[in-house]
Amino acid sequence: MKALTCLITFCHLMLYGDCFAQPANDNVGVIDLQLTDSSRSNWLGTGPRPIRSIAWYPATPSGKKEVVTDMEQFASPVVLFRDAEISKHKSKYPLIIISHGSQGNATKMQWLGYYLASKGFIAMAISHNGNDAEELRKEGLTLSDFCMWERPKDLSIVIDKMRYDKFFSKKIDTARIAAAGFSLGGTTVIWAAGAIFDMDRLAEKEGPIPDRYKNDVNRFSAFVRENAIGINSVKHRGDSFKDRRLKAVFALAPAIGQGFDESGLKNITIPVQIVTGSQDRINPMAQNAEHFVRYIPSAKPLIVLPGERGHYTRPAVGRERPDGLKEVAELAVTFFKHVLNVTD
Repeated sequence: MKALTCLITFCHLMLYGDCFAQPANDNVGVIDLQLTDSSRSNWLGTGPRPIRSIAWYPATPSGKKEVVTDMEQFASPVVLFRDAEISKHKSKYPLIIISHGSQGNATKMQWLGYYLASKGFIAMAISHNGNDAEELRKEGLTLSDFCMWERPKDLSIVIDKMRYDKFFSKKIDTARIAAAGFSLGGTTVIWAAGAIFDMDRLAEKEGPIPDRYKNDVNRFSAFVRENAIGINSVKHRGDSFKDRRLKAVFALAPAIGQGFDESGLKNITIPVQIVTGSQDRINPMAQNAEHFVRYIPSAKPLIVLPGERGHYTRPAVGRERPDGLKEVAELAVTFFKHVLNVTD
C-alpha cells in the first residue's frame, strides 16, 4: 500500500490563500446545481456520488440581487443576480468547467468563475468533495482528494449534465468547451485532457509521510483495501479520463507532477496553458509546472509570475494577492478567447 499512502504528500494543497480578481461591469448571474453521478456510489454507499456545482454566467439584471462582500475573494463588493435570465447578447456562450484545489469547494473558485462570466463565458465550478458525513471525514483529508482519480470524471459528468440542462443547454456553444483549475484542480483538468496517472511513480518520488497525517493515511488505505467501494475506486487510478469535448485547459500551479511521466502525458493534444508563481512553496515549479510543460506536446510556454500566485504561505502585503489573481484571471480569459476563437 506504499503507493496509496504516498498521496498524503499533497495534503498541504489545502492552503488556498486570499485570492480574487477585480470585478468587471457586466451583469453576472449565479445559480447552484445539485448534480449527481448515478454511475458511481458515494463513499457511504447510500446513493450516487454528489457533484454540487455553481455556475456564473452573462446575465440580464433580473432575479434576486446579491451583494458579495467576501474580502478573501473580491477587493470590493460585487453584485450577482441569483437565477437571472441568461443574457441575449449572444445566442450561445463558451463553457469553462472549473476545478478547485485539495480540501476546497466550488465557492473557493468564484474569483475565476465570476471574472470569466463577466467576460462572456459560462463558468461552472465543481465541488469534488462532499460534506463531512459523505466523505467519512474524521480529520483533515477527504476521500475524494485521497482517491483523486475520481475528480476528472466529475468534469465529464458535469459537461454531460450541462449539455442537457433545461436552463443552460440551448445557450452553451458545444464546440467551445474548456476547463480551468487551481493546484490539484489544475492537475485534474490536465488529467481530463488525457494524462495517465502512475501511482507507483509518485510513491517512488515522494518523501516520508508527516506524523500528523499518518492516521488519515492509515484510515484511507484501509478503506481502499477493505471496503468494496474503495476497492472499486482504486482499480481505476490508472485509467484514461480523456474527455474529447474539451478544446483547451488552463492550470494554475498544478500539483503532483511526479505522478505523471512522459508516456502518461504524451497523448495530450489540445492547447494547455500552465501558469505558476516563481516562489510557490506548496507546488514547486520544477517538479510540477515545468515537468508538465516539458512532457505535454501541446503545452504552451510556461508562464512564471512573481510571487506565490494562489498558494500563500507569507503574510499578505497590500493588494499583492488580489492584483496577482486578477492577472491570472486575465491570462485565462486571453488564453480561452484565443484558442477557442471567441469574439466579443
